[in-house]
Amino acid sequence: MIATKIGKKSGVPDNYTRLGEYIAAAQEKGEKLHQFWIRNCDAGTNIEDLDLALLEIEAVRRQKPDIADKTYHLVVSFRPGDQDKLTKDDLMAIEAEYAKALGYADHQHVAGTHINTDNFHMHIAFNKVHPETLKVITPHRDFNILAKVSREMEKKYGLAIDPGMTDGKKRDPNKLSPAARDYEAHTWQESFQRHILKYQEEIIEGLGKAKNWQEAHQVLAAYDISIKLRGNGMVLMSADGQAMKASQLDRSCSKNKLEKRFGVFKTLQRDRQRSSLKQVQSKRSYKARPLVWNRNSTALWKHYIRCKTHLSQHPSMMKRALKNWKMFLLAEAEQDPLTMILIIAHQDLLKIIQFKNEQKEIEFRKHQ
Repeated sequence: MIATKIGKKSGVPDNYTRLGEYIAAAQEKGEKLHQFWIRNCDAGTNIEDLDLALLEIEAVRRQKPDIADKTYHLVVSFRPGDQDKLTKDDLMAIEAEYAKALGYADHQHVAGTHINTDNFHMHIAFNKVHPETLKVITPHRDFNILAKVSREMEKKYGLAIDPGMTDGKKRDPNKLSPAARDYEAHTWQESFQRHILKYQEEIIEGLGKAKNWQEAHQVLAAYDISIKLRGNGMVLMSADGQAMKASQLDRSCSKNKLEKRFGVFKTLQRDRQRSSLKQVQSKRSYKARPLVWNRNSTALWKHYIRCKTHLSQHPSMMKRALKNWKMFLLAEAEQDPLTMILIIAHQDLLKIIQFKNEQKEIEFRKHQ
């Protein structure tokens, strides 16, 4: 189990009603609602009570007009096979444990589990405003709380062990993060993290020679990477918004160790930004590319890129198919039988990657 908080995006209004309706509808393509329930609302506990429950929740939230972020959105991803081990009562009990640990046991929230071809997962949307005291709760160091509950629930229900980023030596530092694995499973494109790990040694070597934050920024800019503060740590970010924890690159790149070397974090200075960006051309920057490449890929990938370049010229249904490489291949398969070869190749590769990750985790744990 991997429990991930979905943070509020900058500039996007906090819309609890929309999130609640999304959880109940399972709107992503190929996704369907599995189970759904509501907690701590007088309106009721079932999906047919949702409209009234959302009005009730919004009435509480409106009493805190000065608070911009009043929602805690949690996604719990399960491993293949876990779904068959869990009843609705089990899922509700797991949700209740997360709520209790985060301090939201008495807060209004909706929860639902979704099924698609890639993974089984649970959404929980907590109203951070207590319905009686109106106190706004924001958990401190919640990543530790989420990891602790996940490990406890895995043990209690006999689920597959999926160590989180807070599990220290129990985690292989070169293993893709859950976010990177999900990106590859949903898009069939190489993740930012997989790309960066190819250049891990030379990036670490370059950072090792840096004497201050500006030089560190320049080293990373040569790979089209930016480094930013997030929560209590640092993340490396791609131009398209993908992120990985800096410590996932190497332990020497954690926030504490980098600030010990360079002092308090400083952003890239604008007068040096242009010279840094010029260096990008001399290195391999991250670009979207298929996870699987064979002789059938080249022409299709070029066609996909051309279509994306002229996105405005396509009807809305085609625009959805152009959202990522996976959706494009699935749509194209109806017209081009050769596309099925690529689809099968991607599916087989993801199964192999999953098997290798599991074997690697087993071997890694044996040496702890």
